[in-house]
Amino acid sequence: MMCKRNIVFFLQQFVASGQTLGLTHPPLIPPLSPMMRMFPPIRMCVLLVCLASTALCVDVSACRADAPTEVAAEVAAHAVDAPSTDDEPTLVSTCDHDCAAAADFIADSNVCVCDCDRVFLVSTRHLTANACCAPLVDIPFRIWRLDSGTPCEITHNDYLASLSPDRPVVFYVHGNRMPVADVVSRSTMIRNRIRMRGARGPIDWIIYSWPSEKETIGVKDFRLKADRCDAQGLYLASFLRQHVQTAIPMAMIGYSFGARVATGALHALAGGKLSGRTLPDPPVVGANVRVGLVAPAIESKWLGGNGYHGCATKNMDQLVLLYNRRDVVLKRYWLLEKIRRDTALGYSGPTTFASRVDGTRLPVRSRDCASIVKLRHSEIDYYQGGCNAGIDMARLINGIRSISF
Repeated sequence: MMCKRNIVFFLQQFVASGQTLGLTHPPLIPPLSPMMRMFPPIRMCVLLVCLASTALCVDVSACRADAPTEVAAEVAAHAVDAPSTDDEPTLVSTCDHDCAAAADFIADSNVCVCDCDRVFLVSTRHLTANACCAPLVDIPFRIWRLDSGTPCEITHNDYLASLSPDRPVVFYVHGNRMPVADVVSRSTMIRNRIRMRGARGPIDWIIYSWPSEKETIGVKDFRLKADRCDAQGLYLASFLRQHVQTAIPMAMIGYSFGARVATGALHALAGGKLSGRTLPDPPVVGANVRVGLVAPAIESKWLGGNGYHGCATKNMDQLVLLYNRRDVVLKRYWLLEKIRRDTALGYSGPTTFASRVDGTRLPVRSRDCASIVKLRHSEIDYYQGGCNAGIDMARLINGIRSISF
């Protein structure tokens, strides 16, 4: 009897405390009916049920108050920067969490982490963006060497003379809405994260800078940049050809529309057409370029046998694909051509790919980073947190092998 009285006293104190705290749903304890007085066990059961329902009401109220804020924050957080997680990336066994934190700090500080690297900036921002009248012979690229402390512009011939088959070349092609003032800092961040995740040996890094500054708003701006990708693909294909001729092993990393430029270049290099034009020189296949695509803004079937970039795989050795099934920008990729069935490769994930030059199946390693990147279309998010694209790109680069024909 004493135990029952203590429980009733506790419940009364709980009600009083709830009212003191200003709960919007205070505990509701019904008056004791004659039957409840007659049967104490029933009374105790009813009181305990009321207590449980009160706590549930308080928790639900809190969730309802917080949920709109969280959803709004998540939606507001997505921004344009521009494979399932079964194969979740992990740091090498010799590197603990403190090592990973140090790597992130160095990467964010824009410090070159390897003195043996050379960094070049190749710009086409001064060239016409119209593929129909783009120059395809003696293209006047502007080239700077950046690893000497201050930018130093060099000639095209001097750049080509500096290349060596012992130093693989890694092309980085940025995405849309990347002003020229941010190109070097962004590429340095990507390069440092790849280096700190295990890329080995001396590397020549090429920053391919194309005219992608924001010029208008909404879909109109995206359509404008999508149209420019064909001209950029032709330019880059001509530049790649000069590396193939000197047997330079290569890798390419492209983000968003930069991925569209990269695959277009490999397609044009193999003799494929872009905007109805081909390179004036004979086609080149078997370049064994290793390709990493991050949130690629290309149609999901373009790399198939009959796709718009269907010849690209003839110059690929391996493909790494990082995509996001929650990307709110790539989800609306179909608006570019206003064809509902069109989906972006960076949204759908791997679909169909043409074979390599020897007829073998293209090795594709893909991961869905939706759980990390969430709604955003942001390159940086792919290189931090659980997605950690730097590991995938480091493995890709370490596997570069010499060109063979």
